[in-house]
Amino acid sequence: MNPSVRVRPAVRGVLVSAGAALLLTTLASCSDDKETLESWSEKGGQKHMTAIAKDVTTLIQVSDPIGSDPTVASQCSQVLDDVKAARAYGELPDDIAQTHWKEALDRLDTAASRCVRNAKAGKAGTSLTEVMDVQSSFHGFAQRIEDLRSQS
Repeated sequence: MNPSVRVRPAVRGVLVSAGAALLLTTLASCSDDKETLESWSEKGGQKHMTAIAKDVTTLIQVSDPIGSDPTVASQCSQVLDDVKAARAYGELPDDIAQTHWKEALDRLDTAASRCVRNAKAGKAGTSLTEVMDVQSSFHGFAQRIEDLRSQS
């Protein structure tokens, strides 16, 4: 086993988790839409954001081509369930944040669907490049929330 390959997904997972924590703490203090965004968060948005941030970390972990983990398909199926629930919850009151959120969910859905197919075929769940695109989209969402906060 090459330890450097194992460390890379773990480090990226920590970065996603740290970004999600920042996002969750800043969402409640956004500018003009403060009450609306705060309400969106408190009524369930925060729960979905946390789940999606963890799902990005999950996809990073299953992108490791070393070894065969029999739980990859079920992990990626859970990601798909989380995406479905996040979409059903409702839109954010800020159009730009909603655009970034939708993009992140769409990319996550695509990566998780491919992950399930790959895992069932005995391949690595996802490609790291694909997961980094998902992470980038989620970062765009988090950045928008941070921008709203800094405007206040």
